[in-house]
Amino acid sequence: MAETTQRILVIDDERGIRSLCGDVLRRAGYETEVAETGKGGLAAAAAKPVDLVFCDINLPDIDGVQVLEQLLQRESPPTVILITAYPSVDTAVRGMKLGARDYLTKPFTPDELRMVAQRALAEDALRQENQELREELAYGNLVGESAPMQELRRTIAVVSRSDANVLVTGESGTGKELVARALHYQGTRSTAAFVPVNCGALVDNLLESELFGHVRGAFTGAEQAKQGLFVTANNGTLFLDEVGELPLQLQPKLLRVLQDGEIKPVGGVDSTRVDVRLIAATNRDLSQAVSDGTFRQDLFYRLNVIAIEVPALRDRRDDIPGLAEHFADRAAVRARRGRVHLEKSATDWLVEQPWQGNVRELENAIERAVVLASGDALTADDFLPRGSFEQTSSAQQPVTAASPDEMTSLDEVERVHILRVLAACGGQKTKASAILGINRTTLWKKLRQYGIE
Repeated sequence: MAETTQRILVIDDERGIRSLCGDVLRRAGYETEVAETGKGGLAAAAAKPVDLVFCDINLPDIDGVQVLEQLLQRESPPTVILITAYPSVDTAVRGMKLGARDYLTKPFTPDELRMVAQRALAEDALRQENQELREELAYGNLVGESAPMQELRRTIAVVSRSDANVLVTGESGTGKELVARALHYQGTRSTAAFVPVNCGALVDNLLESELFGHVRGAFTGAEQAKQGLFVTANNGTLFLDEVGELPLQLQPKLLRVLQDGEIKPVGGVDSTRVDVRLIAATNRDLSQAVSDGTFRQDLFYRLNVIAIEVPALRDRRDDIPGLAEHFADRAAVRARRGRVHLEKSATDWLVEQPWQGNVRELENAIERAVVLASGDALTADDFLPRGSFEQTSSAQQPVTAASPDEMTSLDEVERVHILRVLAACGGQKTKASAILGINRTTLWKKLRQYGIE
């Protein structure tokens, strides 16, 4: 049985067809209304929204194709299936080119009518579900109903329809990559690849090879050819994070790709055309970098076709309670524990904090509290350092003198602390990174830095 909220309108000037369709569809569980003229059908659709319309092509006042065109102009257009006799199949095909979902030829059986209605409504439900999943994937952690976040989502919805280059700016931890992903998954390239690359994480020669690829023997260690990320992102989106760290000598090559749409691998002679939307992000002031001579002005203009600034968390404090609950739910799933909730004391404490690290810092704090909390309710105490301030605060502890020979470097202190936390967590890096207040990627970098297996 269909959901009773699904409403079908049948427009046909033959009383027998109206009676048949109305009876069959109502028995199938649909709310059904009938009309005998095109204008009558349009009035019925205007009076109460409908999900599906069966419309005869040959009507006494206006033909079904005209009805189709007017229905599709509505803000929330219904799915339209044309009813036609064999001599007017060509007209039905023309209607499908204009936006009709399908056509049904007379005479048809009750089973055929039910099957066409069920298929059309099932396709609509699947399409709606896919849209909701795509939006969930796109917006991810862009949680919040504050004015800045509503404006940000409106901007994303508009800009995602374009293929123009976008420069996303904002402080570290505000969620610039989330904005880039939203632009991709809400746009026309959503079925193709979204390829992120951190320009500050690779040394100069490796970054060029990562972006453009290389041919075999291009440099020492290039034992085989490698496809670059521009080719990987072909027909999709390439996201250049921390684009302000792009080496000056590599910037002209990126500019050339943006101008010509062609890439040449390192050591190669042949160019390859690519169709890539470029989204870049930075927490630096690129206009100042242009003045300082560390960033090319022409590349800046190419990247900054559309600028989107992500607000800092302190500028949208109203969103912190919702974000905190969102992160707590996710952290509980990762920690394989039951759902937790935040008491008012915890929420009040979180809202008052400066959050210099923005949303990323908030997420890490929530995960750390969820992992370490013993109960299902988080209070303000769960976000404070373990032990009393009198015991842990260096400001209240006497500083004892020691000889220089007893001193160690900050790197060694950090290395030892990481080892202790890992040992306490049984080697679980997710739990360790939550306690340390860093994400897993940063923890992995530090493990490599200190040679920790």
